[in-house]
Amino acid sequence: MYIDLSELSDGFSSKFRVISFFLAVNKIRNLKRIIYIYEKKTKDSPYLFTDLCLIKNFKVIKLRKKPKTDIKFNPYNHNIELKKLKRRYFIDHVPFTKFNIIANSSYRKIAPNYKIKKKLKKLNLPNEYIAIHIRSTDRSINLKNFLTKIQFQEMIFEFQIEDMIKKLPDFINQITKIKNVFISSDDKQFKYKFLKKLENKFKVFSLNAHYKTKNFRQTSGEDFLTELLCLSRSKIIISTVGGAVPNSASLISRKKIKIYKWTNKVNLKFFFKIIIVVIFYVKRIKSLIFNKKFILN
Repeated sequence: MYIDLSELSDGFSSKFRVISFFLAVNKIRNLKRIIYIYEKKTKDSPYLFTDLCLIKNFKVIKLRKKPKTDIKFNPYNHNIELKKLKRRYFIDHVPFTKFNIIANSSYRKIAPNYKIKKKLKKLNLPNEYIAIHIRSTDRSINLKNFLTKIQFQEMIFEFQIEDMIKKLPDFINQITKIKNVFISSDDKQFKYKFLKKLENKFKVFSLNAHYKTKNFRQTSGEDFLTELLCLSRSKIIISTVGGAVPNSASLISRKKIKIYKWTNKVNLKFFFKIIIVVIFYVKRIKSLIFNKKFILN
């Protein structure tokens, strides 16, 4: 099977999603367990799946040249390309609900390479712990730039993150008796703020990640995937905005993980989530109308 990931310009987790579709097809059709993958680095996803991951019981071959295939997933065409993929392999009769169940279960076949396994072992995490997932580099906004910076439905104001830091110890004690906490963060500054707040009340674990603070993505591919797998082994994930990373971690895991999104907390701050969603859809509708006019002209 040939998988072209080169048009996936969004986050790394999108690669998991598309690969899961092909693994589902492979299982339904009982095909040879050989997968050829072509991909490119992007601003949002500067890491390659083939450099970081293995697929259990599959031979994965990294392609240097773009394959000849008309099935090309991008961030906006999953439904269209998935229908093409099902037609290509004569599985149109399989309902999408059943297909998605098989695709979701295939996440468990994704495994880290040897270097990442060593990082995980070195962390020596306990059997039970809570994971804090801080997504901020491309999802945090402030009162000065929120009108121009809102590009996603799920975003968070910087003062909401500060509020999360302040209230997180009490929130953790409300939802669980577990006292072990793992911190995962894409931002160096926020990571150490959370560490400082939690270290006196909990046993805190974190990866000794290397941050390049001038880069759009501050962490390396190895550190990103190591933290993702740490999330997948936790009992509870408390995330700033939720999204694809906690969802991927939950699907990779063999156990049920409870996920809390801080932006979903019902309080005064929830009002700002509504504002963000409204602005996001206004900008989206405006973009669609503009593109339609451009095409007609």
